[in-house]
This record gives sequence, structure tokens and C-alpha cells, in this order.
Amino acid sequence: MDNIILLIATVLLWVAALAGLYQRIFLVPKWFKNPPASFDLIRRQSDSIRSFWVILSALSIVVLSTALYLNWEWVDGRTHIIGAMACYILTGISGVIYFIREIIFFSKIPSNASMTPDLLKRVNVWLRWSPVRDFLLIFAAMFMSIAYNHA
Repeated sequence: MDNIILLIATVLLWVAALAGLYQRIFLVPKWFKNPPASFDLIRRQSDSIRSFWVILSALSIVVLSTALYLNWEWVDGRTHIIGAMACYILTGISGVIYFIREIIFFSKIPSNASMTPDLLKRVNVWLRWSPVRDFLLIFAAMFMSIAYNHA
């Protein structure tokens, strides 16, 4: 087993989980405070947020894959690493299929547009389901922490 790569993977996943919680607690309420006027905040913050998540995701995928490869013979560790990867991959898939697509849609709505029933429904669905991504990131970090602690 390789403890260094497990530690790096654990740190990256906790960074992702905590960044997701920060975004949920501090940014998302501002983005959806008064839609569609508040969607202007998404437009202004999207480049830096996108860069952060793309870099973190790429690093995490490489490090998780390396951790799995280097620890494949360790059955208990492999199980927890796969659990972390599954949660992390589900977060990415749900982001690409739904959450990112909707945020891009919201960011393209003019600030002076009116709130329609359809837009209100889309906002409410996004807000209702987006905590699932936070839980998946936390579970991924917990799985990785267990693997590292048992190494």
C-alpha cells in the first residue's frame, strides 16, 4: 500500500467536499436570492469557479486512479478507494448531465428578465437536488479517509 498517494487523495477529496459546502452555504444563496437578477453573480463568478473545479477534478481523478492502482492488492483499501471513486464519479456525472447544464442556462438569462413559472420550477428543482452532490463528495472523502486511516 502507498500511504502518500492515499494521503494526497484524501486531502483532495476533503478540499472538494469543503469547497462544495462553502459554495452551497455562501455562494448558492446569493445566486438564487432574487432570480433572474441574481443570476448575474453566476456570470461574474463562473470563470474562476469553473477553473477551480476543473483543476481539482482532474487532479482528483488522476490521484484516485493512481491510489487504486498502487493499492489494488490491498482488498480492504481497494474497496474503500472504489467507494470513494464511485461517489466522486457520480458527482461528476450528475454535474455534467444536469447541474452544470442548468447553471449555464441560468447564467444566460438576462438580469432584467421576469421570473416565469417554468424558471421558478427549474430553480426549485436545482436547489432541491444539489445537496445530493455535497453528500456524495462528503461520502467520497469519508471513504478515502477510511482507506488512509487503515493503511
